[in-house]
Amino acid sequence: MIESSCKTHAGCRSVLRIKRSAIEHNVKELFRFSGKKLIAVVKSDAYGTGVRYIAPILSELPEVDSFAVACVEEGVLLREMGIKEEILILGGVLPEELSAVKEYGLTPVVSDMEHLRVIGKEDIKFHVKYDTGMGRLGFVGEFIDDPRVVGVMSHLSTPADREFSLKQIERFRNIVERYGRSLKVHLESSAGVIYRVPYTTHVRVGLAIYGEKPLREYPIRLEPALSVVARILSVKEVPRDFPISYGRTYVTEREKRIGVIAFGYADGLMKSLSNRGYFLYRGRKLPILGNITMDMTVVDVSGTDARVGDWVTVVDEGRTFGDLAREAGTIPYELMCNLSSRVKREVI
Repeated sequence: MIESSCKTHAGCRSVLRIKRSAIEHNVKELFRFSGKKLIAVVKSDAYGTGVRYIAPILSELPEVDSFAVACVEEGVLLREMGIKEEILILGGVLPEELSAVKEYGLTPVVSDMEHLRVIGKEDIKFHVKYDTGMGRLGFVGEFIDDPRVVGVMSHLSTPADREFSLKQIERFRNIVERYGRSLKVHLESSAGVIYRVPYTTHVRVGLAIYGEKPLREYPIRLEPALSVVARILSVKEVPRDFPISYGRTYVTEREKRIGVIAFGYADGLMKSLSNRGYFLYRGRKLPILGNITMDMTVVDVSGTDARVGDWVTVVDEGRTFGDLAREAGTIPYELMCNLSSRVKREVI
């Protein structure tokens, strides 16, 4: 198991802490609720959290049957890490990637006739993706009947829209029934598990594994598995009418004690949180002052005993990536995937 500690990193200024027990809990709850084994989606470096830390945890859990990534390169990395389970390549296979698919025993998802042409007559098992209303990857109208097909899948575009989701579920059921043989069938995402589709064999989940709710009203009891902390670089007193950060978008209305935090948009903090977001120091809100910059963010530490070297909280159990995303006007996926490599990862 690959684990890291901030203590081992010189100059550690920000840390993403990954709570192993919470990930294990979430996987078991997803399995319990759906009654189906999981295809764990770990694309984009496990949603920005660090696949080298997340995948080994998941691989040890009996509820996880397979992994899914976006491209062949990500699949190769999992194999080189020692992952033995089936690895789905959700984005298909391009001509120059075929040799790696064969060498590393990867399972491409075919969603275009060109993917089939690349595979040709090679003895490569694959899944087929059908577009039932997502309007992205997947066959529309065509039916791929090939003895190498071991799985079929589709994707719900708007799980919160029950009426449209049920239409997609019915369209996909009609396709699945045409095969007339046992296949791995997967449609439900982290949000889609609420439909408990009776004819699928697996659920294909990502966000919920990390304890982030894909819907505000979610029937599965998840535990937040991620927290982000960063250090204070400077603390000083500034007078009234003092401009803060680039563009002077904030000017102090009174004397303030300000802190400079080692966390900016290069670390993954959305610039849209300038002058409206906050960090936490021992449970107390520290409002963001002025524009967030590449490596630093200025906050109001007035009335606290915050000192240089102290840690502040960006995300934790009480303020998840979902909460931060709503403040930033985006989605938790974007915030998580934006976390840079200089944010150290630590499994606790």
